[in-house]
Amino acid sequence: MGEPSFTLTNPKSKSTGAFTFKTNDASLVTIQGNVVTIKKSGTCVITAIQQATESFSKDSITAKLIIAPRLWPSLGFVIPDKKVGDPPFILTPKSNSNAEITFKSDNAAVAVIEGHLVTIKGPGKAVITAYQAQSGIYEASSVSENLIVTEASTAETLKDIDGNVYKTVKIGNQVWMMENLRTTHYRDGTIIQNVTDNSSWAAQLNGAYCNYNNSIELGKTYGFLYNWYAVNSDHKLAPQGWHIPTSAEWTILYNYIGGDRYSGGKIQESGISHWSNDTGASNITQFTGLPAGSRNADGTYHGITSDSNWWTATANPNGTASYYNLYVKGYIEIAESIKSFGYSVRCIKD
Repeated sequence: MGEPSFTLTNPKSKSTGAFTFKTNDASLVTIQGNVVTIKKSGTCVITAIQQATESFSKDSITAKLIIAPRLWPSLGFVIPDKKVGDPPFILTPKSNSNAEITFKSDNAAVAVIEGHLVTIKGPGKAVITAYQAQSGIYEASSVSENLIVTEASTAETLKDIDGNVYKTVKIGNQVWMMENLRTTHYRDGTIIQNVTDNSSWAAQLNGAYCNYNNSIELGKTYGFLYNWYAVNSDHKLAPQGWHIPTSAEWTILYNYIGGDRYSGGKIQESGISHWSNDTGASNITQFTGLPAGSRNADGTYHGITSDSNWWTATANPNGTASYYNLYVKGYIEIAESIKSFGYSVRCIKD
């Protein structure tokens, strides 16, 4: 489908009789003289008929014509992460079809498009769709990508009861710590038990924390790992004026950065200073997720340089608690864990 009309070549014959051509399905092709015009896809039979002469009788021969449907073009484009205040930028689509490509934004409060020029209007999410018309052997097509515009701005610093000072950042309407928690005391001054032994960690039913591999230096860099009993303690793990975010509050952040598992690069620290691989994380929100790994229920450690895991304050009916996992490839997903695992903690402002 979509290919131009073509000319049939007369069959070879010892006769000099004139040839005519016909199709058994005029809905698929039309034939004028020996020129075939394709109308739609399908299979038909074309018959070549040779008229009789003084020496030869009238005869015919057939051939099957298979008309394949139009192809789908390989239409695509890439949208970089953007923040409020960035200058307008040009969309550069790629396609193996030469038909015109137009763009549309579904949220003019976030971005407007004139031609291929995108102008940022405000924070949020806009779905940008590229439309390409039918042309030749290629079907009309469209493809969409998410444009996430953040309004990340560094907020005030935060001090915990131990005197640790944390940077914070405003992301959308939320204010988050830019670092993982590393306090050894609850808000009311009660000591949190530092459990180093594997079997003791496995048997723990009260709040506890540890450094990855019991390394104080790793704790300084990545923050501490806490079991969920510490997260849920009546003594309050978060500093005054802050709290451990619920899964619903984490979901607000998740949706703000794109709302799918491929959006994690927007909260992941860029480069390989701490992550094992550079997969193009932008950290445009300045959340600066670090791969602190985790401590398993049996007390063993796992995943430093490849995984971030953050507890939520949300318990589940099956006895687990919810947490968010950020993998090195920029994948972010909510999951459930038994409460004796050790994960990082980020606090959110009340």
